[in-house]
Amino acid sequence: MVLESGSYGAKFNSTITRRQLKYGGDLHAYNFSLFFQFSTNSPQSRPKTNNILGTIFLLHGYGLNKATRMSWGFLLAEAGYRVVLVDFRGHGNSTGDRIYFGSVEKTDLVQCLDALEQRNICEGPVGVLGISYGAVLALQWAAVDPRVQSVTAISPYSNPGTAVEQFLTTYVPQLPWWTDRNAAEEVAHNLAAECADLTTETAVRRIKNPILFVRGENDELCSKADLSRLEAVAPVGSEMKEVPIVNHLVVGLCVSQLGGTMTNWFRGHLAREQAREAFP
Repeated sequence: MVLESGSYGAKFNSTITRRQLKYGGDLHAYNFSLFFQFSTNSPQSRPKTNNILGTIFLLHGYGLNKATRMSWGFLLAEAGYRVVLVDFRGHGNSTGDRIYFGSVEKTDLVQCLDALEQRNICEGPVGVLGISYGAVLALQWAAVDPRVQSVTAISPYSNPGTAVEQFLTTYVPQLPWWTDRNAAEEVAHNLAAECADLTTETAVRRIKNPILFVRGENDELCSKADLSRLEAVAPVGSEMKEVPIVNHLVVGLCVSQLGGTMTNWFRGHLAREQAREAFP
């Protein structure tokens, strides 16, 4: 899905409020709401391709699809970017019956950009905003593709094995439909062995341009210590931001809290001059 840069009359309001727990578990420590609508009175405009500030890919989380990132898509399109939303293999409208935690998906993304450039849909500086699983794939993609000039990674996990184990510990008790925990634990064990070279730190060490890292204060899968370690090995100029109160499931929906940070970051790191140097 491609959203051209322009005025869509989109309005966003995400709110977070603390509340007293009625029953155990950090998942219920606050209320969150995302209000997203269009104004029918706003003129529709589509700037020409050579007027856009750059192209930004939006990468969704595990078990989700491109539609779940639409609020970010319209926000960035309103800010002057062409936005590309994709479904990973095994998700949404894409084919495939399994995922590979980046070992294959990063090549999918390289080929996706190749195809869009051949169709003159993607030109100039390229950035990517990924959330959770999508954040890790964004970093793995940028590590092998120099055309990716800037990455914003919201709640990236450290490695597939520990991420699955933490997911089981945190969320499975809240999911009554999940009955086969033993099978899930076996998956986590196999992933840890199969994906030993797919740690997020490995990807970050190979990236040349500054990275913006984001996490929720109560993020269960992306600890502050983990993110600090990633920032420590990231290129000079990388930054880390923490959204108060929220956990892993919600931080990627905090459009009001993060919108200004994201647009300012991409404006500072997606430059046409740098793009011309990379693609003479």
